[in-house]
Amino acid sequence: MALLVAQATTEASVKPTPKGDAPWITNDDYPSEEARVHHEGVVAFALQVDASGHAVKCDVTATSGYAGLDKQTCFLMMRRARFNPALEHGVAVDSHVAGNFTWRLGKAPPYRIGVDGAVGVPAPVPPGSLQLTVAALPSDYRQATRAEVAFRSNHGVVDCRILESSGSVAIDRVACGQLRALAAAPASISGASAPKTAEYIVSFRTDAPAKP
Repeated sequence: MALLVAQATTEASVKPTPKGDAPWITNDDYPSEEARVHHEGVVAFALQVDASGHAVKCDVTATSGYAGLDKQTCFLMMRRARFNPALEHGVAVDSHVAGNFTWRLGKAPPYRIGVDGAVGVPAPVPPGSLQLTVAALPSDYRQATRAEVAFRSNHGVVDCRILESSGSVAIDRVACGQLRALAAAPASISGASAPKTAEYIVSFRTDAPAKP
């Protein structure tokens, strides 16, 4: 069972509150490699939340002891966490939210309950992640690009398809170009045939120019 506990640490007169009822992280999101070797742990994190209620920065404040669990926690919180923003004198302001997430397995890798209540549908493999640094981002860039990469039988990339656009055609094109060069075919699990496709989230950041 995985548990998310978030606590606002802002000094604003109205603290940020989570938006929506669905959990942002569940055990279906367990990193496959960490599940395979039965790694468990608690990740404590701090989010920077902007005035629109989006998480714009995530720092691990106490590690689970496993880099894969730490990275997946911040990746998913940045991707999914949405808040009603903090208010100061009625005006939305930036704030910070602290929380923790417990990754815990039973005796086997995580399984999802089927629509009909049956157990045994394997949890989906979380998307891979790729972060790219660029000099500047176009004005129409809104979010990370989600793409699906298809592989040949020799594990080479044969195609890249945009599933969720960044808002910028140019950025989506860069994302697919880098995935064609860098994406690795997923390994087979428990003797099954190796997957022919894999999803990736490609995020972009800009580096501030170095001080003279």
